[in-house]
Formats: sequence, C-alpha cells, structure tokens
Amino acid sequence: MSTKAQAILDEIRALPPEEMQAVWQELGRRLGQTAPTAPVELHGEPLTDEDIEQSARVAFHMLDEEEKRAEAR
Repeated sequence: MSTKAQAILDEIRALPPEEMQAVWQELGRRLGQTAPTAPVELHGEPLTDEDIEQSARVAFHMLDEEEKRAEAR
C-alpha cells in the first residue's frame, strides 16, 4: 500500500465514530455505482491477494470497533 493510501486510512481512523461511519457509508455508496462486471483495479493493476486481505482486515477492524461502541440490547 502506498504511503498516501496509508495516510488516508490513518486520517479516517482518527475521525470520531459518527464521522468514520459516514465516510465508510459514502465510500460504499460510491463504490456501488461502479459497473459490477468491471474488474477491480488499483492503478491499472488487478488487486492482489494482499490487497484484498488488507481491505478485509480494515473492514473487520471497523466492525469490531462499531460493535464495541454498540449498546447492549
């Protein structure tokens, strides 16, 4: 991952929980507008297993953080 991409992720992680959730929702909305048949590319290259693994790691970390903040039902 480039240092620029890592810096963006660090900035997102530093946001208050509500803003962080809004950013992730907006990213999901915008990514959902991409043609589903188009292959996912990063700088003109297909995503590697490591790219996918890192994305999953970030997503699960975000879910864990959200779960920690959730009120018990």
